[in-house]
Amino acid sequence: MIFYQDENIKIRDICSEDVINLFCSRIDKELNLHDPRPIPNTSKELIAECIAYCNRFDIEIMNESIEDRKYKYFIVTNNDGNFIGFVNFFSIDKIKKQGEMGVIIADKRYWRKGIAYIAINVVTKYIFNNMEIDRIYIETGETNKPALRLFDKLGFNKCGEYLEDDDFKFIVMEKKRIYFNK
Repeated sequence: MIFYQDENIKIRDICSEDVINLFCSRIDKELNLHDPRPIPNTSKELIAECIAYCNRFDIEIMNESIEDRKYKYFIVTNNDGNFIGFVNFFSIDKIKKQGEMGVIIADKRYWRKGIAYIAINVVTKYIFNNMEIDRIYIETGETNKPALRLFDKLGFNKCGEYLEDDDFKFIVMEKKRIYFNK
């Protein structure tokens, strides 16, 4: 399914071939600068991370049973089909009608070109219009000023903060579905 397309980018549903690009994004130190998760430093750590990631990909992302999927990915490509990045939606709580969003523009040639803004805007509208979700939130490191500015521009409001075990401070921002009375 194609969620969006213009003269520069396409936002489409995930396919099994995306695993390589998603894994590369997961282990890229520069892309994960503001994430406290450890990045593999040795070949042994890299192999273990790759195996764990591929297992999660098969079970939690590409599971044939849509109900068992824990992540919804929106893949961003250029119009030639080359991977640029993604927006993902996860930690979905159907009772509270909320979930967490993340975004990575992995191809650094597309940084500061408005791609993340367009992608998050498209995905937010899709989620509010097609899923029973009333709240989308993000959690990012307090040092991730580009993400904090981006989500602020997109109408997300700061709603909290917390410290991780190693004193890594997270900022929580949210956007709520707006209901109009008829």
